[in-house]
Formats: sequence, structure tokens, C-alpha cells
Amino acid sequence: MSRRYRVMHGGDEITADLAGDGLVEIDGRTYRVTPAGPGRYRVTDPDGHAQLVALAGPAHATWAVSDGRAVELLVDGSPRRAGASRAADSDMTAPMPATVVALPVAPGDRVEAGAPVVVLEAMKMELTIRASKSGVVRAVRCAVGEIVAPGVPLVEIEG
Repeated sequence: MSRRYRVMHGGDEITADLAGDGLVEIDGRTYRVTPAGPGRYRVTDPDGHAQLVALAGPAHATWAVSDGRAVELLVDGSPRRAGASRAADSDMTAPMPATVVALPVAPGDRVEAGAPVVVLEAMKMELTIRASKSGVVRAVRCAVGEIVAPGVPLVEIEG
């Protein structure tokens, strides 16, 4: 028996049908999902390409991290958790509790959209937080070695 879920990713709504055998169908494409450790899954696409995905957070509002990118998935229209609205306004927030391992920018630096502004480590994975827009770094609100909470702004850019 399969279960149908409605997943919100940013402004996009995705329907996912989950079968009990580790298969997930999204937009007519079938993916195989297999456990790869605590909170980690190997997702194999129909072409045989696999990638590791780490999940964290409550079931109704889970953060998925893969290939250094983190996104929040809201399942079944559940309300966002505290702090998530700020995270939606800026990609310059921690997706989950993480440790700051590098700060490649400082106040006054000019950055282009997509440039690395903070490097975090969470769940033995390195996550690069990138500038949401071009502009001048107005403030850096974290320090190397600090543990940061999800949804809290780490860098402010004036554009």
C-alpha cells in the first residue's frame, strides 16, 4: 500500500507517493530510497545516479541536506516551526544546529549573489551558506567555533 504526501519546497508543491518497498514516485519518476545510517538515506534516481541525503528536524518540517545544499521540506501543509519564516526570507541561515567552521567574509566586504559567506559543519557534513543577493556585508552574526541554531540569520547583506 502506498501513501501520498504533499511536500512544500519553497513555493513549489510536490506530490510524493511512497510505497512500502523503498520506492518513491515524484512527477512520474520512481526513486529508490535506502537507509545509509542514522538520519541518512541513499536516493537513487531512475538513471541509476545516487546521492546521499541527510534529514533533520520534525517530520512535518524536515531539513534535507545533499551536495552541500540544504532545503526545508514542509509536509502535508503543516505549520512552519519557530524561526522558519526568517529562514525562508534568506538563505543565509543555518538549516539545522551546526558549528561555524569558516567565515570567508567580514563586514564591509562586497559579495556577489551565490558567494560563500559562512561554512558550517553538521552531521559530519560541510554546508556552505551562500549570499542571497549581491551587496556589501553589513554584519556577521556568528563566529568560528560557535554552534548556531536553525533559522537564525548569520550574515546581513545590504544591497
